[in-house]
Amino acid sequence: MKKRPHYIKIIKAVLLVSMLVLLWQYVKVIDPHQIRAALAKVGAGFGWVILSTIVAYALGTLGWLYCFKDSRASIPKIDLFMIRHVCETVGLFNPASFAGGDMLKIVLLKPYSVSQPTVVTSVIISRLLMIVSQICLLLLAVIWFSLQGKMNPGVWLPGTSIVVIAIICLSLGLIIYKLLAFNWHAEKYPKLSRIRAEFANVRSELIHFYRSSPKELALAFLFFTLHWVVGSLEFYIVLKLFGYDITILDGLLLDMGVIVVKAAGAFVPGQIGVEELGNKVMLSLVGISSIPLWLSVSALRRTRQLIWVLIGAIFYSFFIYKKRIYS
Repeated sequence: MKKRPHYIKIIKAVLLVSMLVLLWQYVKVIDPHQIRAALAKVGAGFGWVILSTIVAYALGTLGWLYCFKDSRASIPKIDLFMIRHVCETVGLFNPASFAGGDMLKIVLLKPYSVSQPTVVTSVIISRLLMIVSQICLLLLAVIWFSLQGKMNPGVWLPGTSIVVIAIICLSLGLIIYKLLAFNWHAEKYPKLSRIRAEFANVRSELIHFYRSSPKELALAFLFFTLHWVVGSLEFYIVLKLFGYDITILDGLLLDMGVIVVKAAGAFVPGQIGVEELGNKVMLSLVGISSIPLWLSVSALRRTRQLIWVLIGAIFYSFFIYKKRIYS
């Protein structure tokens, strides 16, 4: 048991070095000339992009806050904002994607007077609500544009893709069902038994949260939905600054589509190249095929992302300085 802290330090060091390497690779692919040209075109209007992301991150924090139910008063909102931002940033440069960031949330919340089961439940519920609210918004945007005759989902989502997605979802459902329903013998399958127990605990916590705190659940879902809507204003603002006449719903569809593309390439640290592909696909979907515009939009979005990565590093330094990690 005495050696365990030593191994934990080694793992932390390896993860830190790997993240720094991936971050360096991320910075290397950013073209400073393209960024300067794009910033020169939009000028001070880029401040509106930063403002929209601040509001979106704040709404996401409020959504997570309500997932703590009665324990939310134990965590200062500004601390929760910083923790969430640090961990979402870690998720960008982690091969485990958001799973690695969510695990870090549990670690960073240890010094606060909130029970471990409550913390774990809040992290899981917040992630599920973020995914569900995002899917709902994407479906609403697709349905709206389809009814308006502006797009044909069959063009970019053929029947084969639907079948593949359905098979993947069904397979995951069957795996989870087997883990929960099958009677694994602890002696023969200790690891599978532990996984089953964890799934059962999570399931019971989710059911308890749903039954005991429907108001908090509804408010969390509302704030996460607003988080996505406000975050999608980035596309709207950027394209408006470049002189394109688009609606807020256009921006919502663009942002939701890019997020889906990024989710598909979540295993790529920093989504290097994946986000640019998403930008190109979604811009062409709404009838914008200008290559210079695509490059400028991608450059501005990467610039915004890099700024918040640096802010995340400052937030993380704050927690280290205060010695609040692992205390």
